Amino acid sequence: MRNLAYLLLSITLASPLSALALGTENPDYDQCILQSLANSQSNIAANVIRRSCEALYRNGALLLPREKSYHVCVLQNMQNVRAAYAVQQILRACQRQNQM
Repeated sequence: MRNLAYLLLSITLASPLSALALGTENPDYDQCILQSLANSQSNIAANVIRRSCEALYRNGALLLPREKSYHVCVLQNMQNVRAAYAVQQILRACQRQNQM
C-alpha cells in the first residue's frame, strides 16, 4: 500500500512538471496515464507504461507504424504486471510481434 501511495504521489508531482517542461498540455497523454496506470502494481511497469504513453501521445507523429503497434502492445499487456521478470518478457514479446 505504501508503494502505491508513493507511486500516486510521484505521478501527481511529475505530470504537471512534464507538461510544463514540454510547454504543452496533452489530454490524450493524460488519459493514457490515467487509464493505464490505474491498476499498475510495479514501479518498473509504471515507468514502461509512462514511456509508452509519452511515445504515443507526445511523439506519435514521429513513430513508424511498427513502433506505434509496439507501444499499444505494451499498454495492453503491462497494466497488472507485478514482477520485473514479467515486464521483461512482455517487452520482448511485444518487440517480437512488431519486429523491433
